[in-house]
Amino acid sequence: MATTTLWLLRATLLLHAALALAQPVSAGGYLSGNFDILATHSSIGVLLVPATAVWGAAALGHVAANRGAGWPMLLFVPVVFMAEGIQIGMGHQRNLAVHIPLGVLIVLTAVLLAAWSFTSWARPQRRMRRVAPGEER
Repeated sequence: MATTTLWLLRATLLLHAALALAQPVSAGGYLSGNFDILATHSSIGVLLVPATAVWGAAALGHVAANRGAGWPMLLFVPVVFMAEGIQIGMGHQRNLAVHIPLGVLIVLTAVLLAAWSFTSWARPQRRMRRVAPGEER
């Protein structure tokens, strides 16, 4: 079960990171004169919010199944979820002074979380069984 929940978490984080990384690419296309790509940029931005909910659910399942392994992940769910909501609002308002730096932070966070999921900190820690006095190991 521990391996399954970890791989599910990794897959959802990689999907989220891929969507987040597509955002600066589509924004660059727009800035290069491909004005039609702005609709793609907007659609991907809207998809990031449910993708965050999905990796949040995967993180919760991973933490619950492994009695706490990876609990810091749960701290990022509301933060990223709110940041993406604000990001969508700032994009629709064309408030680029907030939209661009916040986008950079979201992409950075998405990539770091996906990378974190492949570290030993994300894996469930093996519990050592206590040995009673006089009992063999």
